[in-house]
Amino acid sequence: MIARRYADLSHERKDGKVHLKDEARTPPGLFRRLNERFHFDIDAACTVDNCLCRFGFASDFQEGNTLKIDWCNPPDFKSFPTIYCNPPYSNPAPFVEKAYMESLKGAIVVMLLPADVSTSWFHLYCMEAAEWIIIDGRVRFNNPDGTPMQGSPKFGSIAVVFDLESRKKNGLIISELDWR
Repeated sequence: MIARRYADLSHERKDGKVHLKDEARTPPGLFRRLNERFHFDIDAACTVDNCLCRFGFASDFQEGNTLKIDWCNPPDFKSFPTIYCNPPYSNPAPFVEKAYMESLKGAIVVMLLPADVSTSWFHLYCMEAAEWIIIDGRVRFNNPDGTPMQGSPKFGSIAVVFDLESRKKNGLIISELDWR
């Protein structure tokens, strides 16, 4: 495993409570449904504690490791990998750009993102995706240790699939996923 621990990623909310939102883990049921379809090789934004695949790239925000390495040519892979990425929601933009750029090289990248079409990163990159998978209901994320976080985000989520070959062949596909 390539992943390592993050530096301190806690965020203080307006109420003064510390919240590890950038280390939020995808709920097992949602990851399982996506993995059944895509068969992920690599988790591109994980820590040692919350990696969901056999291989993971550390997304250390201090160094930006996962954003500097080539996702398409990791060790132990003879072909292009299928990559899962649940980026830090405090700033998903660099991860979305990286996913798009890696898809141009041949990787298939599936990202779990806030469904916010008002952002520049959505317009710049997600409009070029092969598929948007609308996630049914609000995703209640887990803490890094796997226990459920209290509450749910005030926004919906979308899985964005970057797959150059599929996009060329089929255009943009919009689908839904009932994962519960």
